[in-house]
Amino acid sequence: MPFLKRDAIEKYRKISEKIIDSLLLSKLSNLFEKNLSLTELLGWLHEKVKWSDGDIIRHNDPMEILIYGKGKCGEFSILFTALCLAHNYRARLILDMSDHIWTEVWNEKQKRWIHVDPSEKKIDDPEMYERDWKKDLKEVYAFENGNMQNVTSQYKIAKNQTVISSS
Repeated sequence: MPFLKRDAIEKYRKISEKIIDSLLLSKLSNLFEKNLSLTELLGWLHEKVKWSDGDIIRHNDPMEILIYGKGKCGEFSILFTALCLAHNYRARLILDMSDHIWTEVWNEKQKRWIHVDPSEKKIDDPEMYERDWKKDLKEVYAFENGNMQNVTSQYKIAKNQTVISSS
């Protein structure tokens, strides 16, 4: 496994362990009077943290991200995932090895993971990266509680689907 790939995987594996800390989740939960929906959480996040294309100090700690108030996809996703956990959602970080990070939130009713891109304020649009961004996703990993799972197939648009006809 290439060195940079191992570093990125280990970084997000560790972050996924740190954001389940009960003290952190309690601090985040105390910022709210009630539990918010995913849409409300995205709105709140974008009020507190501004997107930055420029050089910024990168943070992996949700409280530091909130205090700093600026971020890129990593900061948005780390903080959003932690906010979801603080609101009793089951959530995990998603790492596209080519250069992007987002979140998935478990929907108990539908028994599936829901794609949420916090920096783009998009919910349940997993094909957006290939369709709109024209990315060729090769490796996408989910991180939850220090565990990693390959979820690439959930984000690939099925290409060259063959229709079998019965004639």
